Amino acid sequence: MAAGRIAPLFLVVAALTRPMAAADTMVGSVKTLQGGAVVRRGNDRIPLQQGTHILLNDVLETAADGRLGIILQDGTRLSLGPNAELRMDRFIYQPVEGKFGLLLRLGRGALAYISGKIAQFSPESVRVETPVGVLGLRGTHFAISLDPMQR
Repeated sequence: MAAGRIAPLFLVVAALTRPMAAADTMVGSVKTLQGGAVVRRGNDRIPLQQGTHILLNDVLETAADGRLGIILQDGTRLSLGPNAELRMDRFIYQPVEGKFGLLLRLGRGALAYISGKIAQFSPESVRVETPVGVLGLRGTHFAISLDPMQR
């Protein structure tokens, strides 16, 4: 192989084997999907499909006909109804180190939540923020619906 080709090959291998940055952290995946839904990842809008990985800082949006079911790495289950927007703002699940955290920001729409291991091990580490308030979770499940017309 010519010396001029080794450097580009090295760069490709280095990029493929680099550790994931915090923003690249996979927090879960799409389990069910009906209708339209996208993930906003930086400036990109990516259509969701079953099995799509959800990353930290992703913003999930459902269309008027959309419904979305997500399972997070700790077993937390989330369901979004039509016209919903949810940002995955913090996800820390490191049980060996005793580090836990989950922060979801619901901008609009309906969200149903069933807790996973983070809430089991550290209930004070789970929060859902909305434009009108903050929920600190101490139970195992809840549902919330935000009507953008009634703010």
